[in-house]
Amino acid sequence: MSLNVSEVSAWYEGSQDKTPVIHDITFTLKSGRLCALVGVNGAGKSTLFKALMELIPFSGSITWNGQPFREARRRGLIGYVPQTEAIDASFPLLVEDVVMQGRYCHQGWFRVPSQEDRTLVAQALGRVGLLELIDRPLSQLSGGQRRRCDLARLLSGTWDVILMDEPTNHLDMHAIQWLAAQLTNLWPKGQGALIVVTHDRWFLDEVCDHMWEVHGGTIDPFEGGYSAYIQQRVERDRQAAATEERRQNTLRKELNWLAHGAKARTSKPRFRVEAAQKLL
Repeated sequence: MSLNVSEVSAWYEGSQDKTPVIHDITFTLKSGRLCALVGVNGAGKSTLFKALMELIPFSGSITWNGQPFREARRRGLIGYVPQTEAIDASFPLLVEDVVMQGRYCHQGWFRVPSQEDRTLVAQALGRVGLLELIDRPLSQLSGGQRRRCDLARLLSGTWDVILMDEPTNHLDMHAIQWLAAQLTNLWPKGQGALIVVTHDRWFLDEVCDHMWEVHGGTIDPFEGGYSAYIQQRVERDRQAAATEERRQNTLRKELNWLAHGAKARTSKPRFRVEAAQKLL
């Protein structure tokens, strides 16, 4: 199974400028891969997430295992934690009800929760430090507490793909370590897929095995965690700088030759003139 994104461009809804924030992005995320989107602020990481979840206008094709991504979401195969709150705090829900939604996803909304369901929900809430609030209305929680509640909801369910945007926000060190352990052991080997955006470099090294650098509206893939990505990027930049230096040296040489006038130019093969024009 795989997530296939083909020639996807996205722009902000209502924006006067229709220039895409991301442009013709194409990639494939195979089952078993835990991937992070990295790049400078404003590069388009969260925009790509919103396009995947159809929260902003986009063009192109997004499929999971050959079916439209929208259908996979409708069937409860896709888990999502946005930067903002996923559940409206004004809904009359208890904390336990919110987390239980992750358990209901594949089993029907009206199934009576089993003791196993309640135990798993309590364990998830305990790990994010909210067990004592299990019977509290969601509206009484702070923004950070609601964020942790939503993470507990996600990790109580069963998903084919999980998308997480800044999941470590509002978590302490122990909760971040717990979240990393949960994600690295969430699926059997070769199954499931994760796409995450976070500035927590320890989390990226601990969880992810692929880095996708978003820049200039496109994506460059790198294998390994964040530390390996930095090493590969430094080497890539070094090679690019060396290539550019060679190009500049050749350009100076050719400009010097061209500057000798028409007589010198006519004495050289035509292909050299064309090559110099390309360098220019």
